[in-house]
Amino acid sequence: MLIECTFCKTKAKIPDSKEGAKVKCGECGKVYVAREPGAKGGGARPAKTSETPFIIGGAVVVGIVVVAILANSGDKPAPPPAVADKPKVEAPKIDQTGYDSAFCKLARDMYEAAYIGNMTRLESMIHFPKLVEYRRTLPDGASLPTWDEMTALQKDDLKNATIESLMKGDGDEVVAKWRPFNGKVTSEEKEIAEVRLEVAGREGDLQLQNRNYDWKLALDKDGRWKVYAWTRYISAEEKKASKASVNKEITRVEVDGLSIKQADPRPLPHLDDTPPDVRKRIDELVEKVLDTNLRAKDRTKVTGELIDLGKPALPILLTKMYEIQIVDDKSLGQITIVHNLLKDITGKQVGFSPLGSGPESDKKRDIAIRQWFAWYLLSGERFENDKKKVGADALEGLVKPTERDKRAMEKDKAKGGG
Repeated sequence: MLIECTFCKTKAKIPDSKEGAKVKCGECGKVYVAREPGAKGGGARPAKTSETPFIIGGAVVVGIVVVAILANSGDKPAPPPAVADKPKVEAPKIDQTGYDSAFCKLARDMYEAAYIGNMTRLESMIHFPKLVEYRRTLPDGASLPTWDEMTALQKDDLKNATIESLMKGDGDEVVAKWRPFNGKVTSEEKEIAEVRLEVAGREGDLQLQNRNYDWKLALDKDGRWKVYAWTRYISAEEKKASKASVNKEITRVEVDGLSIKQADPRPLPHLDDTPPDVRKRIDELVEKVLDTNLRAKDRTKVTGELIDLGKPALPILLTKMYEIQIVDDKSLGQITIVHNLLKDITGKQVGFSPLGSGPESDKKRDIAIRQWFAWYLLSGERFENDKKKVGADALEGLVKPTERDKRAMEKDKAKGGG
């Protein structure tokens, strides 16, 4: 049977059994009732049709098909992709026994505070009662009163002297001169710890060779760590290098058939382990004993105290030997005082004599002074004055003084009222 689209007039052939059925035009896609051209009901006015049911139906069919496919597949819808957690960034671990440990940082802060002159900061980081307790254990600190026994003025003097020794001075032991760059914790107990820092000279002091210092720390009553002692540590390698350097400075001369060691005089700093208050006292005593106006009995007292101090007084006495130039009877008398003090402390004789005048005597005295420096460089570090004897007035007891020497000594005594 031949049918004709009621919309676009396109003809199509279908089986006779399909007459009256709804068909879809293959050309325009419209749906119409299959009728032969001119047949009743197949005229020009086609039946109105609605596309909406077909659209809805198609959507339903598609939905059913999708559900059926998923159901038949046996697979569940894929879950949304998981968002990976961001990796946790852990803080770098600090070696609690190394240079960045809390103990090393406390000692390092001492150098920085001393360098910038922060006295308040330095005072807050020092355990003064423990410092006094430690110094009382040293050979020259037995007479130091305990912290509780000190008056407020004595405590202030100790604090000021300690802080000043960290910031100022000519010796290499002044903390402000150094910059730490390496270190470690050498021991740690419940309330005590020790660190060793390697330091180098700051800019402007680059001639200072690297060295090591040991710092002792303790807990105060408020549970804060503070420092209470700092001492020079000399490694075996440094000792070896120092010895080699000293040997280069030592020369020998022949005097009256004897081979004598000597070294050039130079200023010497206080020993590293000499406490600030003891340093101050030594400086005062040395200046006082060289005062030609000092009465004999007062000089004897000062001389006795210096001999009792012993080893810590040696570098300052030797420095005076370097500084005093023998130009007259007064300077010769002062050098003689220093020589006799060195002799009484060490028990050593170097052939120095104030007697005689002229180039030959001056030469012998110069050689004797150089002998003292050679001895100190070679043996001063390991010297220990086990036997201390308090001598008489250092100006007295000279061997056979000349009339000129006698007149000079009498003149000095007369000036002092002694």
